[in-house]
Amino acid sequence: MTATVTQSFTRAILSQLAQYDIQLEPAIRAQLADYAGQPRLPLPLQDAMWQSIESQVAPGTGLRVGRALMPQHFDTMGFLLLSSPSLSVAVDCLVNYSPLVGEGGQFRKTHDSRGWKITYDDRFTTAVTLRIEAIIASIATGASWVAGKNISPTAVLFAHEAQTSLSEYQQVFGEADIHFDQQENAIIYADADWHFKQREVNPAVQAQMLELAKQQLSQLHPQSFEDNVKTLLNNQPWLSRAQMAASLAVSERTLTRKLQSRGMTYQQLSQSMRKHHALEQICLAHVTQASLADYLGYSDEHAFAKAFRRWTGMGFSAYRNRYCNATGMDDD
Repeated sequence: MTATVTQSFTRAILSQLAQYDIQLEPAIRAQLADYAGQPRLPLPLQDAMWQSIESQVAPGTGLRVGRALMPQHFDTMGFLLLSSPSLSVAVDCLVNYSPLVGEGGQFRKTHDSRGWKITYDDRFTTAVTLRIEAIIASIATGASWVAGKNISPTAVLFAHEAQTSLSEYQQVFGEADIHFDQQENAIIYADADWHFKQREVNPAVQAQMLELAKQQLSQLHPQSFEDNVKTLLNNQPWLSRAQMAASLAVSERTLTRKLQSRGMTYQQLSQSMRKHHALEQICLAHVTQASLADYLGYSDEHAFAKAFRRWTGMGFSAYRNRYCNATGMDDD
């Protein structure tokens, strides 16, 4: 199935680029016109559009485009973010529903000593630097929409080298530490800003937007019930049975029955995903037994320690000493 991108997002980008006198090739303009009445267009067509404009734009254009994007340019996703009570909830929505905007990559979140990190793993093959800067800049702008005040990240990481002056990056990211030539593209927010709540939001509106997003995502990528559970657990491994049922808009009994019909239980899926996340993160220098217990949703550190020993036959420290210290701890 060909990846797609929402039409309004593409139109917003073209509108921003028009002020730089960008001229698309006639063949690309004709193809875009063919999709004018449709809600989405193939991602390869947007790839061709970006390739056409890449050589025509000035350094820093990606930053300026991303900074100028508004909630309405992201369709349902934009309104879902605006209905979120905090940045933490908004990022969960971004991780789960970003394909509604475009399928050029995937967001994920992690936590380290600097705060909460939002990483974008792209699958772009053309105009990568330009597009990444637009995406990361749009997150910085969106964080302030959600919070109802100006929020600056603590750090921004780019996999590419600097494209323009540091001052232009600072216009978008404030006093954040900005690093280039990194292993990933990411933006990091302090714990205090992550849960900050200033705007009053209506929970009913948030629930309504979530339901609409779920419906649209299921239409875009039809998934089995089991796949939906696994996807949510992959992004939010701490979800309890009750929270999972609520996320899927079913009762706990229905959740149990549907999984049993496939020969599995929620406990099995949850434990499998928690184990995966634990082993994936244990060699990161900033990770502790306590922080993993909290991230994975255990009631206390002791409960996590028992589960970890059950999975591996070893205690947390013993496992780390055997499998991590031999090659050195990863600083993430």
